Amino acid sequence: MTKNIAIVTFVGLILGFAMIGGALYWLLGSMDGSSTTITTSSSSSSSSSSGGAVVDESVSRSYTLEELALYDGKDGNDCLVAVDGDVYLIEGFALWVGGEHITSGGRARCGFDLTEVIDESPHGRSKLELLKKVGTLE
Repeated sequence: MTKNIAIVTFVGLILGFAMIGGALYWLLGSMDGSSTTITTSSSSSSSSSSGGAVVDESVSRSYTLEELALYDGKDGNDCLVAVDGDVYLIEGFALWVGGEHITSGGRARCGFDLTEVIDESPHGRSKLELLKKVGTLE
């Protein structure tokens, strides 16, 4: 009986360490931007044939708040956010899922001006250097 408890405990520890190691590997891989990215269309219109709002990365343009809201990161739409009047494309970050920064508790979402929200995050404005600026906010 004692031998069985020891074996179960040992197997549980091994599985636990494997899960922690896998999570750290996934997290560190997403920090360097190497995770899967969303492919953008080369069309300059705000919607593609699949119905999603996609960004033409070769053209910098201005966006209204209403246009920015179309890029909500859901249903095939690209994820755009504005900070201090600049509009950025967010792609390839594992912590941005379904149009939301999962650790923000719903405060950081695609399609919004995050000027006031970003300073509350642990990373502050440092992550903006990793993003592609695609335009300005009107």
